[in-house]
Amino acid sequence: MPDHQSNVFMDFIRYSENCQQLQQLQPTYYQLGFICSIQALPELIDLEQWLGYLWQEGADMTFENQQQAADFANNVLKLVAELQSLYQQAIPLNGLNCKTWIDNEQILSVNAVQFSVGFLAAIELFNSHWLGLEDQPEAQNLLQTTILLLSKLVPAEDVDQTLLDLFQQLPETDEILQILPQLLSNLAYSAASISSSDA
Repeated sequence: MPDHQSNVFMDFIRYSENCQQLQQLQPTYYQLGFICSIQALPELIDLEQWLGYLWQEGADMTFENQQQAADFANNVLKLVAELQSLYQQAIPLNGLNCKTWIDNEQILSVNAVQFSVGFLAAIELFNSHWLGLEDQPEAQNLLQTTILLLSKLVPAEDVDQTLLDLFQQLPETDEILQILPQLLSNLAYSAASISSSDA
């Protein structure tokens, strides 16, 4: 299982990094974070509603040929299917290999930052889908924790002092990366459980 899981995430990363449309697409780990976030929504939304966000703003979303378009779609769909399977069972996203996102000097990699930015961007873009969690303390708590921890990983120049003080109380960066695979899966699992119980 871990090998298979790792392959799906790594396959997506390898494909995206070698994709000829690379200049037009968002950075690979941004895409990865965005897709992980979209699949965690309480109710799944159609691919057409979010696929365009994987491209940079104003980019040309065309492919050179049909094969290239099919390959891109297949890679995205494979990752989506894997995430749905993991999220349904609250299995940690170990295939993200988060432990490699920080070096011995405790310096965070660009991959970690891009992943966090992508994940947070999807939460912001589809915020209305999360509003239903307001009456669900556990899921709401998981969502707020995820947002806070990922925000701590994103360097920002204009963070206010209150938030900086709050960041000081959060786990250290390496600890965040350790708990992230399970946290993200717990968030998706909790959100989906609420969604199905409301149905």
